[in-house]
Amino acid sequence: MKFSLVQSELYRSLQLVAGVVPTKTTTHHLTSVLVEATPEGELRFTGTDLDAFLVTQLHASVEEPGIAAIPARRFLEVVRELPGDVVQIRSSGGGITISCGQGKFRIVGPDAQEFPPVPELDEAKVFPIATDVLNRLIHQTVYAASTDFTRPEQTAVYVHVVGGDLRFVATNGHRLALASHAGDYPQWEPVLVPTKALTVLQRLLTEAQESVSVSASKRYCLFNLGSSRLYTRLLDGPFPPYQQAIPTDCDKRLQIGREVFGSVLRRVSVFSESATHMIKLELKPGELGLSAHAHDVGEALETVPARYDGPVFRIGFNAAYLLDLLKTVPAEEVEIAVKEPTTAATFQPVVEGGKAELLCLVMPLRLSDEPASEGVSAGVGERP
Repeated sequence: MKFSLVQSELYRSLQLVAGVVPTKTTTHHLTSVLVEATPEGELRFTGTDLDAFLVTQLHASVEEPGIAAIPARRFLEVVRELPGDVVQIRSSGGGITISCGQGKFRIVGPDAQEFPPVPELDEAKVFPIATDVLNRLIHQTVYAASTDFTRPEQTAVYVHVVGGDLRFVATNGHRLALASHAGDYPQWEPVLVPTKALTVLQRLLTEAQESVSVSASKRYCLFNLGSSRLYTRLLDGPFPPYQQAIPTDCDKRLQIGREVFGSVLRRVSVFSESATHMIKLELKPGELGLSAHAHDVGEALETVPARYDGPVFRIGFNAAYLLDLLKTVPAEEVEIAVKEPTTAATFQPVVEGGKAELLCLVMPLRLSDEPASEGVSAGVGERP
């Protein structure tokens, strides 16, 4: 194998592929990137952790086609420090030799034949998703997924179609994020896409075309971005019946500026308990009060104007959960809908003359003067 290309293009491709390569594993070839040079003048880089496969390709000057497996981190580190010049690479007895300017470097790698094969998917059923839509759906949901692998189905994002609308849903049992996009998407089997794969996909979207082609089998999902293809293993298990957890009878609704709400939350949460991060919201006609108290820190209370004309109402939340969801709200104002201090509250962007395509649900924390409730302990992730 022998090929050459500009350092910047080589580095960009290696950076993308390195995003799925594990840094620590007992399987040596999994820390490598597979490099393939074709007679047609194409380079193909493949990286995997066995759960996700990323294949990216670009054009290069190929003198001799071939294949080699190279330790990804070392390869990336060398290429990153090379001058912005043409880089020549050739395979040489169990590795590669890199030449650029006056420098020459040899990297030893494992047998390329031991590299795991890329999954094969039937791409008969493919539908496109606009790049900006896909980026938004990931951004608005992936943060809410669980990191507790005792319930693996909650560590993924549930992707499905309802009435032609594409939905992404994530939950950790205490909060839930539902992002949707109205359209005429075809019905297909719901899938559980791991959050790690979606995070990698988000990085790829910065260089994607206007749309991404998506196809899925029982075990894998493929996101085809043109110059890059991301295959991800799907998770098994039933996703919690999230629609049953979304309250429809909230009778107290408050609207407040997103930036104002976020600023006050950040200030007041400094005084919350480190274990619970609890902050108390007090709804009063025309205003919202936020307070927090920690025995070893102090206390804080701040009141801001808000649109609300209901009775005085108090409820407690994990401030970190509220700050996380506010980062995903694409509107200037957010609406908080509640019913009881022990039942789930919803947060949605205020949309004039349209339907909000984002709904966030957060289970409250029990205030010291409120009795415990089965609704709080059940959470949104409990199965009936």
